[in-house]
Amino acid sequence: MVTAIRPLFSKNISSIDSNEENAIFVLDTELGWLGRIDVRTGLFRGLVNFKHFNEFKGAAAICMRPDGTIHYCRSNRIHTVSIENGSVRAATSPITIDAAQSIVGLCWKDGRYYVADVRGTLLVVENSELIRTVRIGNGINDMTLHGDRLLVLCGVNRAAHILGLDGTHFASATIPHDGAVGIAAVKISDEREPCVYVYYNQRNWDVIDDASSDLTSNGGANIKLRYEACDGFIERLDYKVMDLGRGNNFCLSGGYEIEFTYAEILEPVCDILEQLEGIKMCVRLSIPVDTPRQKVKLLETIGDIPAAVTKDGDGNAIIEFDLTGTRLDKERRTFGYHAIIEAYGIRYKLTDANTDDYPADIRQRFLKDEPRYDMARQELKDIAESLLARIPSQERGNVIVIAKAVREYVYSRLGYRYHNRYTSPVETLQLGEGTCRMYMELMIGLMRLCGVACRPVGDFKVPEYKLRYVPVGSVCTPDYDHAWVEFYVPEVGWIPMESSSDGVPNKHDRFFGALSWIYIENSRTDKMCKICKPGSWEKIDESLRYSELFFPEIQIKILKEVRPSFDPSH
Repeated sequence: MVTAIRPLFSKNISSIDSNEENAIFVLDTELGWLGRIDVRTGLFRGLVNFKHFNEFKGAAAICMRPDGTIHYCRSNRIHTVSIENGSVRAATSPITIDAAQSIVGLCWKDGRYYVADVRGTLLVVENSELIRTVRIGNGINDMTLHGDRLLVLCGVNRAAHILGLDGTHFASATIPHDGAVGIAAVKISDEREPCVYVYYNQRNWDVIDDASSDLTSNGGANIKLRYEACDGFIERLDYKVMDLGRGNNFCLSGGYEIEFTYAEILEPVCDILEQLEGIKMCVRLSIPVDTPRQKVKLLETIGDIPAAVTKDGDGNAIIEFDLTGTRLDKERRTFGYHAIIEAYGIRYKLTDANTDDYPADIRQRFLKDEPRYDMARQELKDIAESLLARIPSQERGNVIVIAKAVREYVYSRLGYRYHNRYTSPVETLQLGEGTCRMYMELMIGLMRLCGVACRPVGDFKVPEYKLRYVPVGSVCTPDYDHAWVEFYVPEVGWIPMESSSDGVPNKHDRFFGALSWIYIENSRTDKMCKICKPGSWEKIDESLRYSELFFPEIQIKILKEVRPSFDPSH
């Protein structure tokens, strides 16, 4: 069984579906054809409509019924056809859905059409009459029927919403990659339940031979770059919903087993060598830890420095490397760790929670004023007061509402820009740009001032763009470390929230209460790596910088896809 497929000839797929065991059908909206793929082998088996290949041009959604009937949509009309020996024949007259602007997703069950509109609405239609309308949210790309559930794909938000046939929202799954445009449930011969597949369409460029032009003066080939080209792949999406009680749940999806290696080499810059003579110190590193979306299967130290896995004063897991016997100015030593991690996408569905319900220890530790968050600055206090004033009075204690309001404010004021200089939260606001760390510190300061308990999280993201198409077997290095935010929801626990916009417009909802598999989470300490006195975080020398002593090397290898089967302890 293969789970990652690259369809031949497919550049502009708008929808996918299945009504045949072990087969998935892809609709190319530009070329107007319907292709068949064997999901067990990944092989392209040809075109279904090879005689009438213009029928589906401009179509945005397709629905294939078990009896062979095919529905497809163009604008707000549902067309019904059958295909025999490559010929397409109209089965019934088109149905116009007046309440729909442009249909992007379509399902059929027991005489009812389930229609997803581009404006973010689910419409239920029976006998050409609209019987129900449910608001879902913007960014819908496609929809499929998975048992008695509707899976509504929102590519821009990296989510597949799981709905009942009456539109009830049960849960949502995080989609593992950008560019999701199609979703389908496929019956596999050796699986008990239909499997869900997602089609991803990602921008690329092609090199083509421009045979219509003259040869260049030096006799070279007629080469042209086509920048509007797209490359697509299909990948299986497994998901598992974990009930947390009181209407709360989270869904795990799209996981990979990752080999993560973090290493340092002692390599002091030349101008500090004299300063190092006789210094005795340790290095403390945060390490990957178990979370609701991440399982550490193996962790071992590497290198030639004595090491011990221990905990800091707050109970966070760390490794302490003992360099007290090392001549820092004379030796070159290596140390670090090697880990095997299962990492999944996660997405929470949360009901209302009130800031008044915080336990005393959470309130004491994660609402406190810390200098680096600028909470004592009047500018930040004024912003927090203004944000709360804009929230309806009956929701001013709602943790979810406040957290969203703070993030939207920060996103509206900052642009993402990577640089190596540090600015405080107020300075970051004045500058109007910053890195993930600056986003995170500004959000934490504002959220705490608004009464929401929160804390910093990190440390790395797998750079998806380096894995191109199919991650399994790929080896890469992260561009830099990463930081984000967790906020506390009473009776539920810590909820992740990507703090940085990453410079991506109109994607603010993609990782609220959600994360992709690419986030590698280390122990919840704000000190990823520090040089210190043995057994403490106390500094050896205020002037001694970590980067002046050590040079890091990080490697990530994607070992295999994994299905969410473990029961995480929340």
